[in-house]
Amino acid sequence: NKNRIFIKKKYRSESDIKSYHVHLYYNGYNKQHAANLRRELEKRFGNQLVIGRWRDKAPQGPHPVSHFQVDFPKKIFSTLVPFLALNRGDLNILLHPNTGDGYEDHTKNAMWIGPSVSLSKTWLDQNQARSKIN
Repeated sequence: NKNRIFIKKKYRSESDIKSYHVHLYYNGYNKQHAANLRRELEKRFGNQLVIGRWRDKAPQGPHPVSHFQVDFPKKIFSTLVPFLALNRGDLNILLHPNTGDGYEDHTKNAMWIGPSVSLSKTWLDQNQARSKIN
């Protein structure tokens, strides 16, 4: 079709990614498994991880479910992510890069290990401008 319009897409480089976050979502039934997995992450990956506090009070930010966050460097992605995929049990895990744009990282750049959970679009939209970190 000669009426087709081609738009040149600018592709981002993987060097835009500074690190990654996983958010491990839990509830009253699977919190013990989340705690066991958390301890195993500390044991296996130690000081390569920054493990955040338990966030039992939900919703919190865009996260509608209780969770804890783990920050990890790009260099262990190929080890950490398969470990979580094989050992998540019934936990839902949000995985996203940290590019400096929190809005895009939680929406366009998000990946899931296990079934996804709907994040609060209202919260994300209201905080979109603030989420750009340089």
